[in-house]
Amino acid sequence: MVDKMRYITLSLFMFLASALQAEAAPTSIRCTGKYYQQQQPYFVTYDLESTHFVFENPGANILPGEIIRVSDAQLDLSLRADGGRILLSFNRTRNVMTWPGMPAQEMGRETLQHVCTVVAGRTMLSAFRQPEQFDLKRLDPVDAFSLTCPGQYGPYFVTLDRSTKTVVLETQSAAEIMSGNITGANDGSISFAVAGHSGRHFDLVWDDSKRLLTWVADDPTRPKISHECAVTEPRSIMETYAGLARWRRM
Repeated sequence: MVDKMRYITLSLFMFLASALQAEAAPTSIRCTGKYYQQQQPYFVTYDLESTHFVFENPGANILPGEIIRVSDAQLDLSLRADGGRILLSFNRTRNVMTWPGMPAQEMGRETLQHVCTVVAGRTMLSAFRQPEQFDLKRLDPVDAFSLTCPGQYGPYFVTLDRSTKTVVLETQSAAEIMSGNITGANDGSISFAVAGHSGRHFDLVWDDSKRLLTWVADDPTRPKISHECAVTEPRSIMETYAGLARWRRM
């Protein structure tokens, strides 16, 4: 009888722990908006614990915001946009995002309501950028994972997607976000290249069996640098919030 009670107690604890973890994880929603007479989706990823959210507009630009009021039925959101804040509301029961109207005569705009659906968590792949135009579906995680690697001044992170070939590298202390592409894969290794805003370009190879990430030097006389990395679930786009908020203080 005692063993049975212990089993029931342990099962209940595991269930509650799992439920709390699920509630604490960021939630991503995809909303269908209309821009220039075309239906174009945007994404909102929110974290109830931190009361922060990240907004991805149809052009793949990313903006930060804060949750200013929470209830079971609704979230009131404050989006940091160019020129000031925009107050939005998300009806959690109806899954509808409401944008306020603008009663300003020729500049007026009616209240907008967009239907939203919960989607797989948006990842750091949403921070992918490249000079030439690319298919925005490459930002959607398909077969994604992340690496946590030790750097000289702290950890750095790489998020890759085997299917879309998309790569995003977060340098140490989040000093820069680099984007790139998987260039090859065989025998458990993945080759990829990334470049940053400064024009710096790097080639790297991930060896899954050895859990080693190797930075390939441009100069063959220079030694290669390898780091033993941990494989994790793909990092959330919420990781960009702190940096975005610093740039958009208001």
